[in-house]
Amino acid sequence: MFTVRFRLSNEFVMRPHTHPKHERVTILDGQVHVAFGIHAERDDAKVFGPGDYYVNSRDVIHAVWIDKPTVVQITDVGPWEATFVTAP
Repeated sequence: MFTVRFRLSNEFVMRPHTHPKHERVTILDGQVHVAFGIHAERDDAKVFGPGDYYVNSRDVIHAVWIDKPTVVQITDVGPWEATFVTAP
């Protein structure tokens, strides 16, 4: 098990992807937009702010958008990996 913090600058996008294990995410500063599914769109994203916590379940497709400086903390079981997916 590990915990890592990422400091992200303006306009970060992580296109639809999955993880092989549950990923626990805590927002420490800033704002994260998360939408689910192969056709995830920013307009459908749920917004998380400082102090919010969410779990990306194993093998669930999701995408992430960040617009301003943000700090996220991720706790997972290694090795951590992201598998990007594309719509058929």
